[in-house]
Amino acid sequence: MNYWEREDVESMYDKHLLNAEISLIKKYIPNGSKVLDAGCGEGEGTLSYSSIEGVTIYGADFSETRLRKARERLRGRTNVYLKRVDFLTQYSIDSDFDVVVSQRFLINLMEWSKQQKVIKDLIDILKPGGRLILLEGSKQGLESLNEFRAVCGLEPIPAKFHNLFFDDNDLVAFVQKNGCRLIAHDGLGTYFLLTRGIRPILDKTLNWDHCFNRLAATTRVRDLLDIDETKFSRLKIWVFKK
Repeated sequence: MNYWEREDVESMYDKHLLNAEISLIKKYIPNGSKVLDAGCGEGEGTLSYSSIEGVTIYGADFSETRLRKARERLRGRTNVYLKRVDFLTQYSIDSDFDVVVSQRFLINLMEWSKQQKVIKDLIDILKPGGRLILLEGSKQGLESLNEFRAVCGLEPIPAKFHNLFFDDNDLVAFVQKNGCRLIAHDGLGTYFLLTRGIRPILDKTLNWDHCFNRLAATTRVRDLLDIDETKFSRLKIWVFKK
């Protein structure tokens, strides 16, 4: 918990990856929606989602440091409301959301039972017909990327110490068991393959803003390579309808 109160910590250092995540999520937020950004962090996603026509968005996070950074970023946005919420405790929040977004939030809950508890809560606060958008870590995506790295003589990239990635099948089965159906599934396999698989063979220097990363994040490259975007993707998106 103290990790997220540190001033020097950011939720995502690779801003090209962050922007790619946000672009994926935005496709599934209809105009005019009431949205909860659960675990909103510094509010980078919240800011972008608030630009969707007619959207009202609520950002919730347990960390005062994250929320302060989000307030600074979102200053002047009249359709955004921020609130401190610890989803593992008792809390008060609206229960009529059209869309609930979890963007790398649930993976920070280090027990499957805690993840299940919060997922059920997020489903409960959705309207009938509402959308649960989960962009979270995938065990299968992590494994396939590391298999590629092994072939190339590279060390595996583990999940971060504060992350518990999902088994794809278990996640989908659990959400569907609790009253939602899967309507979309995608990933960022091209970006991960190029930036975590190919580039380290050529240059092991860590530089998130390298021109290679900027190019890898473009939709043109994704379309040209035409790979299965869920194949090497450490992060995947699942969209469910209640």
